[in-house]
Amino acid sequence: MLKKQMILLAAVLLALTGCARRNPAWQDQDVLTLIKQVQVVGDPVDLSFDGDNIFVAQDQGGISIIDATDHSQRWWPEVYPPSADAVLVNIRNVSAVGEHKMLFLGEYVSADKIRIIDYSDPDSLRLIDSITGGTDGLQSLSFSAIPDPQDENIVQGFFSAGRNLMYARYNGELYLGTDYVINTPATAAGLDANADYIYVAAQQRGLVIYDRATKAEISEISLPGEALQVKVVNNYAYVASRQGGLNVVNVGAPSEPLLVKTFDTTGYATSIDVAGNLAVVSSGGGGIYLFDVSTPGNPILKQNLSSAGYTNNAKFHQGKLIVAARDQGVLIYAID
Repeated sequence: MLKKQMILLAAVLLALTGCARRNPAWQDQDVLTLIKQVQVVGDPVDLSFDGDNIFVAQDQGGISIIDATDHSQRWWPEVYPPSADAVLVNIRNVSAVGEHKMLFLGEYVSADKIRIIDYSDPDSLRLIDSITGGTDGLQSLSFSAIPDPQDENIVQGFFSAGRNLMYARYNGELYLGTDYVINTPATAAGLDANADYIYVAAQQRGLVIYDRATKAEISEISLPGEALQVKVVNNYAYVASRQGGLNVVNVGAPSEPLLVKTFDTTGYATSIDVAGNLAVVSSGGGGIYLFDVSTPGNPILKQNLSSAGYTNNAKFHQGKLIVAARDQGVLIYAID
């Protein structure tokens, strides 16, 4: 009888341990509080900001400008003056240069192009120029004001198309072409840059680092998943790597980048943003992942928010988290 009891006890213990699951990373489920949902037309896929506004690229839905204070919305399926080029057919990228009231929009129809929009009059957005050379296969774009212009150019920016990464300047009236082109080893899906280096999320090739002065490749590091977006803060590159989730790379020594952490998110990690001690990843069907990156090499998950549904993008703005959600529009969260 004792032998049978011992066998039964062992079987129960085996069943319990066999079904046990690892404890999940610590989460504080009260970090994010939804304060506003703004319904938009189309599929919100990209976000940009100036001090007062949230700009939303909505694919087949054109663009929306949301007031960051009262959350009122202006929707633009086309701009002025009326023309075929003024119709916003497939807008998947947006980059705002608030100092000069300009929007750079990635337009994906026929031959890909970048529309340059003057939004100084919020009641009448005006098409002022288009970038069309070398834009087939457009992937990403990022423009900003030149801090101390040395000539007539007032805006600078990078955009990538296929395996070409372009740097261009713009005088506000007429686009004259790129200053230089860097040929990347794989599709340049996303990028970030500082005064010294350019960091490229090169899909299946991982993270590639270039010297900004010489344009020469310094190093390359393969990463789990497919590198889509990168954000560099201090000496760390945070990479949204599709099926690989979040990868954190120490780039303190640019010639020897070191992968220090991988966090495998549910769904496909498509965007990354960092502000202060927080990082956020939008992860498709996995929703939003909010991390504490006080120790950059060891991000701690604070919250995985699945109630946002399928998320395309998430960025911090004025102490809040702004989320572009496929089925729920633009969601604005307070951060505790």
